[in-house]
Amino acid sequence: MRPMGAVWFASIVFSTGPVVVAGSAMSGAVFSFWRLWIGLPPLVAAAGWSMRRHGTGPTTRGWALAAVAGVAFGVHQVLFMTALKATSVVDVTLMNTLAPIVVGIAAVPMFGERPGLRFRMWSLLAILGAAGIAVLGSTGVDGNPAGMALAAGNVVAYATYFVLSKQARSDIDTWPFLLGALGTAAVVVSGWILVSGTDVGGIGAGDLVRCAFVAVVPGMLGHGAMTWAVRFVPANVPPVIMLTIPIFSGVLAWLVIGQTVTAGKIVAGAITLGGVLGAIRSPAAPAVAVEALDLAEET
Repeated sequence: MRPMGAVWFASIVFSTGPVVVAGSAMSGAVFSFWRLWIGLPPLVAAAGWSMRRHGTGPTTRGWALAAVAGVAFGVHQVLFMTALKATSVVDVTLMNTLAPIVVGIAAVPMFGERPGLRFRMWSLLAILGAAGIAVLGSTGVDGNPAGMALAAGNVVAYATYFVLSKQARSDIDTWPFLLGALGTAAVVVSGWILVSGTDVGGIGAGDLVRCAFVAVVPGMLGHGAMTWAVRFVPANVPPVIMLTIPIFSGVLAWLVIGQTVTAGKIVAGAITLGGVLGAIRSPAAPAVAVEALDLAEET
């Protein structure tokens, strides 16, 4: 699989998560707890296979970056779930569309990436389309400043995880990184569960199956593909492509659980998709694709 194809594959796989979570009776924090811990055993197996295959383990710096990224991912999970309770779903979803901007700002000093004007303009169009999907498809209680602060912190935490995953990949392979990062995230979320006094018992078999699905499909397949790909593509590109996740989730929700698709959502989705395709087909894209493919083939 080519790097850009892996990013698209990961985005499609990530889109299954919201549909599965929607059918769960658990709170978001409890779902995160079980999803992270259930996902650790297969990650241990995958990381062990990877290290045996390469005959060497990650560097100390690689493990350290994975652990720091895991703290950021765990904080993102806690802030995201708490923000959903404190403010409206639409506010949190709208805030998440700013992730490409946060990653783009971080990519300048960390990776020296300066995308051209056309990439930025197409990306802005994609962000506006994704914001339209959020407004048309979300409901919730009235927002409040504290909830919005939590939602903003969530975006910063996830962007931090993302750029650290790219930074770490020269020192650690995909599966050991995910083991270190998601293992650390599981500890962080567990700490939140203890501090908040949240009960994680009494979970039904159906919900445990849902947690296992999210752990294996978006968790392993999705994050595995994305973590492998970020070494070879600019940090600015995946967050823009990931703006299509609400489109894929909406289609799945319509097919699987019968949620309606309005004309407004279709228009907003078309705007998002057009912006994403325009961004990745901007003048810098061909060179990026060639460089990414060459690097992937070398490794």
